[in-house]
Amino acid sequence: MKSLLSLCIFSASLAMGQAAWAQRADVTSTLLAQRVDMVDGKAVLRPAAQGKPGDLIDYSSTYRNGGTAAAAKLLATVPVPMGTTFVAGSASPAAAQASTDGARFAPMPLMRMVKQSNGAERAEPVPLEQYRALRWEVGTLAAGGSAAVGLRVRIDAPESSVSARAKP
Repeated sequence: MKSLLSLCIFSASLAMGQAAWAQRADVTSTLLAQRVDMVDGKAVLRPAAQGKPGDLIDYSSTYRNGGTAAAAKLLATVPVPMGTTFVAGSASPAAAQASTDGARFAPMPLMRMVKQSNGAERAEPVPLEQYRALRWEVGTLAAGGSAAVGLRVRIDAPESSVSARAKP
């Protein structure tokens, strides 16, 4: 399962680079992925060199303004890699928006309209496993300043394992 976690981190890093690229050249971002282990009832963050389905991964991203002028309208974006599910309530700070495609963002929980058997439509929450990115409106980041955002995901079970367990 080491390769699954490595793929998740690699995917997040690629997407992170794309998100940072859209910002000012003076603003850099660093993405850190750590496994969350429970020790004596407390969450302990450890290097995420290995992972398996069910493991909790903490993604934190720090944005730094290395320029001499403030960076206005900064949007901090952290991807939710394929093969993982966003953990509700784990966004830090909590005022994040979510996206299922990495392009269109809305306040959480994301909602969608579903057609009922009688033809009427009803709003229902989008499943958390369909979230692909979270975004925070940092606003203005002072010269030399930094801002941190983060979220947690759970590594999903591979599809083949789920179907194999479901068979009698």
